[in-house]
Amino acid sequence: MPLLKVSISLAALTLAARSDWRTREASDAYWMVIGGAGMVLIAAQMVMDGADLTYLAILVPIAIFFVDIFWERRGMFEDGINVAPLALYAAGLAILGWMVYQFHSELYFWQLMMVPIMFLALILLYQFDVIKGGADAKALIALAIMFPTYPQIGPLPLIAIPFETAQFVLPFPMLVLFNAAILTLAVPVAMMAINISRRQFRFPAMAFGYVMPLAEARKKHVWPMERVENGERKFSVFPGPSEDTAADLDRLAELGSKEVWVTPKIPFLIPIAASLAFSVVVGIIIFLFLS
Repeated sequence: MPLLKVSISLAALTLAARSDWRTREASDAYWMVIGGAGMVLIAAQMVMDGADLTYLAILVPIAIFFVDIFWERRGMFEDGINVAPLALYAAGLAILGWMVYQFHSELYFWQLMMVPIMFLALILLYQFDVIKGGADAKALIALAIMFPTYPQIGPLPLIAIPFETAQFVLPFPMLVLFNAAILTLAVPVAMMAINISRRQFRFPAMAFGYVMPLAEARKKHVWPMERVENGERKFSVFPGPSEDTAADLDRLAELGSKEVWVTPKIPFLIPIAASLAFSVVVGIIIFLFLS
């Protein structure tokens, strides 16, 4: 079962990351596949474990919350009361409340409850801009459904989980997010290597971008690190998104520039996909100090 979960998730994430790299878009279908398969596999796991089938009720609020992230609707209290989503959320929360009352002393139940808890945590991280992209948040929410507990495949992860409740301290989707953030540190190393090979030694810019012909920059997914403000050329190591990149490049061309320092738009889905594989195989380094 864990191998099947990892295979489905990694295949969907790899395809999504490939699409995001090429077009800077990833279809919601990828997250629907992961989340949908995750719900089916949660039910299958309960049957295999011989668990109380009453636990299956938790799939109702999970399905409600998951479907809602793809439902383009007006707010619950926008232009009056939007009855349908309000009623669905009320039903979902009522089921969760009843289940907490019934099974609050059972570890198996709290392993399942990690799914709605992760929903809330990841949505808050997205709202507070810790997770930048909507696709990234949806990917992690789908992984939360697929992996309510840590996947263990034979001897993997290499760094064993030191105690059973460790998954409540750092749930698997948070581990994937944590490791993805660490993997992004490889980008400055790659930038440095590229610039050293090209003999471009502007520091600290060389750790975050590289020089590109203006004509090529118009066709690539990059942000200019140089812009024209009040007729003067300004440089920023962390330029961030621009409202009109083409206009920024036009203004640089008007000043006679042929090249521009740029920073690549690297989709976070790429380190998330790599982190999933890393997390399954290696685990989390901090566990070395807890075992």
